[in-house]
Parts: sequence; C-alpha cells; structure tokens
Amino acid sequence: MNKNNDDIQGDNGPYNTPLVLPSKKVLPEWIDYNGHMNVVYYTLVFDNSLDFFLEEILGIGESHVIKKKQGPFVLQAHYHYLNEMNLNEEFNVRLLVVDCDKKRMHLCLDIFSKKQKKVIAVAEKILINVNLNIRKVEHYPSWAFNRLVLLKNTHKKASFPKVLGKKISLKK
Repeated sequence: MNKNNDDIQGDNGPYNTPLVLPSKKVLPEWIDYNGHMNVVYYTLVFDNSLDFFLEEILGIGESHVIKKKQGPFVLQAHYHYLNEMNLNEEFNVRLLVVDCDKKRMHLCLDIFSKKQKKVIAVAEKILINVNLNIRKVEHYPSWAFNRLVLLKNTHKKASFPKVLGKKISLKK
C-alpha cells in the first residue's frame, strides 16, 4: 500500500511478472447447458480482476473515480477462449502491462487454471483515462502513470501469450 500520501491509493511496487491476482473458483451459476463455464462469466472474471488491479495496484479504481471524477474506460477488448473450466475449478487471473502512455494503457490478462496448470482464456484491453465532469480524455495522475511505467518495464521481458495482438479472422 502507498504510504506517502493518504489521498493516494494503490501499491508502489515492486511488482511481480505477471501480477497474480486473488484466487477464485467457478461458481454453480456460471455453468451453462454445455456443462462448462459460460462465456459471459469469463468476461465478468476479467472485468472484476481489472477492477481489483485498478483499485489495489494502480490506485485509480472506484475510490479514485468517486473522489476525483476521473476514471479508466475500456476502449477496446479482445478475448481468446482456449480451454474450458468446470464447476469449482480454482483459478487466478494474471496481468501484464504491455504498453502505456500518459492517457492510455494496453493490458494482457489471462485466466490460469490451478488444476489444469494452463491458460484457459486471454483478454487484451486498451483503456483510456477520462475526466468524468467533461467526458474528455486526460492524463493519468503522475503517480499512477509512474506505476504504469514501472509495471511496463517490469513486464517487458515477460512471456506474452501468442494470441496477443492477433486479429480476428477465419483461417483459410
């Protein structure tokens, strides 16, 4: 937790590669008629994990949004469903910062099954920082941008998923 300023939330590092977010398990209501976790819940898991990252690591999540009327918007998202998960299966979401600038971040998240010991799904997201009063893009607070740069530099030698940046198309 940041100790320098009571008004600033988040974590100044050092950071792991990848960031491993809190464990979760597949709930009964997440299982669909195919007998596995439904696609909508993969999206929910990624979104909830992104909220955790923004709040607990970067310090620009819900608390910051409420106080400063400034927050991250997802501009683009791309999902890859590689494997399936079943009821009560435990997993973590892992996160890497691919790139960033003063107004945007490019993130890669994956769902990693503890039981199967493999990646189940990958989400790639581009976020922008928006002033909620005027609904315009603006710079991240300097302390949050510094964290993003540190994360990016920490993650630059990571083994990124092969699907990162892949365009969507039918194989011919």
